[in-house]
Amino acid sequence: MFRHYNDDKFKNIIDEFILSSSDNESKYILRNMDFEAFKLGISFYQMIFILIQKNAIQNRKSQIR
Repeated sequence: MFRHYNDDKFKNIIDEFILSSSDNESKYILRNMDFEAFKLGISFYQMIFILIQKNAIQNRKSQIR
C-alpha cells in the first residue's frame, strides 16, 4: 500500500482511473470529491488517499470481528 498521497505511482493510478471512468455517476462522484477536498483545503489526491486508508481500516476491523 502507498505511504503518501504525493507518491507518483499513486497519482498515476488515480489519474488512469479517472481517465477510464466513462459513466456520468463516477464523474459526478469525482467532481464532488474534488469540491469537498477544496473546501477542506487539501488536494484531490490527498482526499482520495484519506478515503482509501479509511476504507482499508474499516475492512480490517470487520475482518477481526
